Amino acid sequence: MRRSARPRSFFSCYFAAFAAPGATFDALCKEPRKVRMAAFAMLIPALGYTAMYTCAWFAGGAPSTVKPWLAIPMEEYFKYDIFIAAPSMFLGWVLAAGVVQLLAGLFSGKGTFEDTAVAVAFGIAVGTWASLIHDLTDGVLGVLGVIDMREYEAALNGPTFWRGLLWTLYTIYALWLALLFTKGFRRAHRLGWGPSIVLGVVALVIYQGLFFTFNR
Repeated sequence: MRRSARPRSFFSCYFAAFAAPGATFDALCKEPRKVRMAAFAMLIPALGYTAMYTCAWFAGGAPSTVKPWLAIPMEEYFKYDIFIAAPSMFLGWVLAAGVVQLLAGLFSGKGTFEDTAVAVAFGIAVGTWASLIHDLTDGVLGVLGVIDMREYEAALNGPTFWRGLLWTLYTIYALWLALLFTKGFRRAHRLGWGPSIVLGVVALVIYQGLFFTFNR
């Protein structure tokens, strides 16, 4: 008698998504616990940025030159971001997945909303490390007193090495998310590269646009 395949753990899927995202998305689409795994995946960047804003607030940080869109005093913006970051990420995840699911139908996509949602969630959970590794490190160094958060925020908005590093990492972040979304939608909906790239860019714009609205 042939034994059934042993269910994959969340972390085995998560770490596999770094090295082999396409094959991992294929496996996730067949996983009966994919919605739960998608929610767990979203917790990683959500908790990471909540920790970052917590450190930045206790270190006395605040936006320096970029005025927030929300009607929140700049001096207290990071304090509010502690509570805004995670909900805005989850909202962006669901909104991006919903819009992509509708648009995929125009290209005769075969996947379900759950397939789309898990592709978006794991794409965010993996790709966000490109920006989080910088942002969280700065927050931790700030709260430890190694750097002055106000001075560093000013340096990030001036013609400095740190600004170049920041924008390099943010560019990698955007390209990585778009690539992961594209591969995820290609596997989830059995689409060609063209439609998958379009959907990947749409998902990136929606998710990042909503996140940027609430967290600057």
